[in-house]
Amino acid sequence: MKKLLIMLAIFTVGSIYSQEKLKLKGLTKKEIKALKRQQKEQDRITKYANMGLNQWGIDEKAQTWYLALKFHLPSSRQAGGIPILRQYQSFTEESSRIYPLWIIDGQQFNSPPNDVLALSPLIRKVRVLVSAAEVNRWGKQARAGVIVLETAR
Repeated sequence: MKKLLIMLAIFTVGSIYSQEKLKLKGLTKKEIKALKRQQKEQDRITKYANMGLNQWGIDEKAQTWYLALKFHLPSSRQAGGIPILRQYQSFTEESSRIYPLWIIDGQQFNSPPNDVLALSPLIRKVRVLVSAAEVNRWGKQARAGVIVLETAR
């Protein structure tokens, strides 16, 4: 009986796999890649929805930027609701900058603007840059990291 169930399971899985192959057989490689990309995107959106986030991984109901972007941040450190990406220490400067540089739709901000939480429903892409190679583009002001946000505006 056990062998019969195993054989039935193998046959079922094999037939499902072959049906998928037949569906994809008439498509070009470009179309197959597009289907796979769509499936990956749908899986990502489902994952975010299960976590209580919008389809771009943003918590629209959050009270602080740190909580709104928490899924995208590499660490869980924060100070005053602002994420700390990388601590920068300098022996020549009296105060060391610990907060990241914010780039919102191409505009630079040393700290998140006051009305930024109103932007959270409009955010479409979040990139958190921490390594020296990634933040080199913005110079000394980005030595504590960069958070790049693109919105639907």
